[in-house]
Amino acid sequence: MSLVVRDLTASYEGLAVLHGVSLQVDPGEIVAMVGANGAGKTTVLRAVSGLLQPTGGSVHLDDREITRLGAERISALGLAHVPENRLVFPSLSVEDNLQLGGWNRKRDKRYAERRAAALELFPRLADRIALQAGALSGGEQQMLAMARGLMADPSVIVLDEPSLGLAPKVVGEIVAALAHLRDDRNLAVLLVEQNIRAAFSVADRAVVMERGRVLVEGTVEQLRDDPRVQAAYLGGSATTMPEDNVRRVATAVARYDHEVHDPAAGPSPGDPR
Repeated sequence: MSLVVRDLTASYEGLAVLHGVSLQVDPGEIVAMVGANGAGKTTVLRAVSGLLQPTGGSVHLDDREITRLGAERISALGLAHVPENRLVFPSLSVEDNLQLGGWNRKRDKRYAERRAAALELFPRLADRIALQAGALSGGEQQMLAMARGLMADPSVIVLDEPSLGLAPKVVGEIVAALAHLRDDRNLAVLLVEQNIRAAFSVADRAVVMERGRVLVEGTVEQLRDDPRVQAAYLGGSATTMPEDNVRRVATAVARYDHEVHDPAAGPSPGDPR
């Protein structure tokens, strides 16, 4: 299943954040999305997964438009979102976190197979299956977040900075898992990363974001030495959103989440909070 985004626009409280973003990720392919803080990378993921309603453009899974569908329906159609900062349920066990990830597929006869496949991909989790998620290391929590997303049996998976704050050895394990999802499971993978070396070590193509727009895209080989890629990653003055705008976006996002979701109910599976 391919993820196809065309001319996507989005805003928070009237502040435009995305300006006509287009990209495509095909089965058996990893596309990295890189750029400076405030470039709009996370907003793209939120919009394609139904956590934020776009103001324009379209999102398709193959030929099916999902632009106006909610996150629950999009997940059921085969798109999993692994949010930034892991956001596992810390008071629940590893087992319970996995079950929540596959809640809409539990009646599927392949549920046990997906659980076994997730634990095979991340064997550390099998040894800690009864532990509370909050007792895991940062790297293990990231593995759990990815495994939880895979329990929904996706054809497309989008990940927001999975290497953030992790030791190089653990980053290597995450990169190896992404390669497995592409090569052995034929998933379409959209990877948002600030660790450009890690992203380029596994990605097939890359999209460079600048202030809510696609600055340049191409194969990793084409972009590896492109000065615009270096400028976007290093956050030069030509690419970084002004600091006051970054603060405005962050405030608007927090208000959006508070208004759209019921805090008393707690986060639902796949919710980015």
